[in-house]
Formats: sequence, C-alpha cells, structure tokens
Amino acid sequence: MGELLATQQAKIETHPCYSKQAHQYARIHLPVAPACNIQCNYCNRKFDCSNESRPGVVSKLMSPAEAVARYQKVKMRIPETRVVGIAGPGDPLANPKSTIATLKAVAALKHELHLCVSTNGLNLLDHVDDLKAVGVDHLTITINCIDADIGSKIYPWVYFNHKRLRGRVAAQTLIDRQLAGLKAAADLGMLVKINTVLIPGINDHHVAAVAQEVKRLGAMLHNVMPLIAEAEHGTYFGLMGQRSPTESEIAAAREAAGQSMEQMSHCQQCRADAVGKLGQDCHADLDDDGSSACGTSALPAAERYIAVASQSGVLIDQHFGHATHFQVYQLTQAGIVRQPDRDVDQYCLGSTECDDESLNQQQRMSTLISSLEGCDQVLCSRIGMGPWQSLEQHGVTPSTDYAMQAIDEVLAIEWQRFCENSTQGTVSSEIGEVC
Repeated sequence: MGELLATQQAKIETHPCYSKQAHQYARIHLPVAPACNIQCNYCNRKFDCSNESRPGVVSKLMSPAEAVARYQKVKMRIPETRVVGIAGPGDPLANPKSTIATLKAVAALKHELHLCVSTNGLNLLDHVDDLKAVGVDHLTITINCIDADIGSKIYPWVYFNHKRLRGRVAAQTLIDRQLAGLKAAADLGMLVKINTVLIPGINDHHVAAVAQEVKRLGAMLHNVMPLIAEAEHGTYFGLMGQRSPTESEIAAAREAAGQSMEQMSHCQQCRADAVGKLGQDCHADLDDDGSSACGTSALPAAERYIAVASQSGVLIDQHFGHATHFQVYQLTQAGIVRQPDRDVDQYCLGSTECDDESLNQQQRMSTLISSLEGCDQVLCSRIGMGPWQSLEQHGVTPSTDYAMQAIDEVLAIEWQRFCENSTQGTVSSEIGEVC
C-alpha cells in the first residue's frame, strides 16, 4: 500500500476492516436492503436469530429512518463507532433508494465517519456516482471468479434488465458488470476491497487469477474468505454437502493471491446488522427490549405454513401488493399439503413500491395480514419495504429469493429445510421428495 496517498492511508488506518491495527474503532451495519438480484449457492438470508453470525443474517429489517435512529443510539453508547456500512441482508444496490437515503441521512449528521457499502457488483456501474456523491469512500465487491464456467457453479441465477438469467450467461453478465463497476469505482478514488468466497473444488484453483485481474482494475485489498456451509444454515451448498476449506487451503489460497495484491486475514464475516468492534459484536444488547431475537424457542415447529403469490399458478411470479389470492401450503414431516387458497383485497393500487403510508393503505395492509393469519412465510416475486416490515412485525417472513421459480421446486427445497430442522421422518410428500 506504499503508493497510496496520505489521505487514503488515513482512511485505511481508521477502518477496522481495512486495517488490522484499527481494532480500537467500531462499526455498525444498517440492514436496510432486503432484496437481492442474484442467488449465490452459499447464501440463505435469515431474519431471525441474533446468535447466528454470518453474512446475510439480521434480526430486524429497518427503514432508513429507523436505521439512522439506531446509528445515533449506537454512537452515543459506543463513541468509537467510526464506520457506517450497508451490507444487506440483500444487496444494497438492488435496493438503491433505501441505501442512498440512509447514507445521505447519516452523512447529514456530519460525524467523523467512513461510509461503506458491500455489494455483489451487478448494479454498481449504475450507482457508483451516487455512492461517491454521498460520501462513500470504502467499497467492498464480492467477486468469486472471473470465469463464467466457474461462476455457473456458484450462481444459479442473476436478475438483470428485468430478466432472470441462468447458467453461463448469468455468470458472464455478473462478472462483466462486477469488473466494469470495480474500474469505475477505482477511477473515482474509492478504496475498493474485493471479497472472494473460497469454495473447495470450485474456485480454489482460481483465486490467484482473480487477484491479478482485480488488482489490474484498481482494487487495493483482497479478502479470501472461507465458505460457510453448515447444513443447518439451509444454503444449497450446505444441504448438498459442499465442504468448507481447511485452514491450510485458506492459507495456500491467500499466499497465491498475495502474489498480486495485499491480502486481508482478520475478516469476521459479519452479519448485516453487526454492531461494535470486530470480534466483539453487541447488537443483541442494543435491542430496544434488551432481549435476543432468538428468544427461547429451541424446539422445532411441528408444522409450517407458506403462502405463495402466483399469477400463473405455477411460478412465484406475483408482486405481493398485486396479489388477490395466495396459495397456502402446510409443511409437516409427512410432506406438503395444499390448503385452501386465501382470497385477499389487492394491497397496492398503483404505487410500484407499495410504501404509501396513507390510512387506506394501512387498512388494506391490516386486512391482508389478517387474511394470512397462521402463515409463517410469504413467497412472492417483489414486495415493498413497508409491507415487508409489516409482515415481519406480525411474525410472517417475506421472501423474494425464489422469484420466477417453479412453486413445486421451491416447496421441495423449503420442505427439505423444514425437515433438517425437525425430527427426521420417512413419509413421502405429495409434492416434494421423501423427508
């Protein structure tokens, strides 16, 4: 990092993710970005347990106003907080309005801070100027490969230009957009860190090539992170038995990548709502009621109900706010059983974001939630921030992770996850596979 300007060096020395010596400073991640525009086989976003520490997990999604209020509360209790980042639980730039609004509001406080964003890079080129204008100097892009054949084993789909791409086309589109976004950010003077998830047998032989290319395009730091693949997390890799790398494999990958650029070795793979110093997270202690979001419900549920918004009746292809009925499925160890559909009044009557807080909108939301009583999860193609939060407040988990996918295939995946968390059964399913 010897060629860095003094101003850049100062920004690195006070950022705990960029400098191991900056451990005295704290950071806060503000979870204002629920949606994601790609699916990674190592990712399963969760919105529940405060005791689970890995990227993509949060206890509570926040609006920009709630996020700024939380930052101010944390700053009062932890004055060493020097970094405000947005890292999910989805992708910040798949939720550009919430992300930019939050960053602008924090910047307006004029505290001595670093504003950060962590993105998959798909939409970076479209928003890099906005990020720079609002004061983002630290940017992290997750780039796992620069070879589309490798990428097709990591990303089952990429949603770009209103189309869901799959296979090699999806991976190549993502890679091209990531590298173009990286160069644009570096040209604007941003300090770009690259995260690469090390996946044995898939990209472990490839990290040196990634490091060489991202260095050429202007990245200043490389973070090779081990794959987290426990089955209980419910990721595709976890459920399929993909193993994590060993310590020696991680060291070898970092040594290979280190031939091209500076390597980071102190990453904690933080949650999307992390608070505090690295390795000393304290977000549960800062909840309004002082309790952990995990509660005490250690026993697995005996059944689970999933509501699906579908226009075609075959795919999850309906915007939550446009749905006039929901298919409902009951998941038990015995299998998946379709329940009577629930007819509802259409929530959204025009706004594409469904965030209108008018009285009528609130009444429609209240009626809709009543219609979904007993459901644990809602699957839809899109949903606004307001409805998302309302559902969460009533104990219903919304998800757009399966947008445009076949309902029966998704239910089979969800049923497998349900079985993983329950006592194992042996009875065949009406739709899915044997539990």
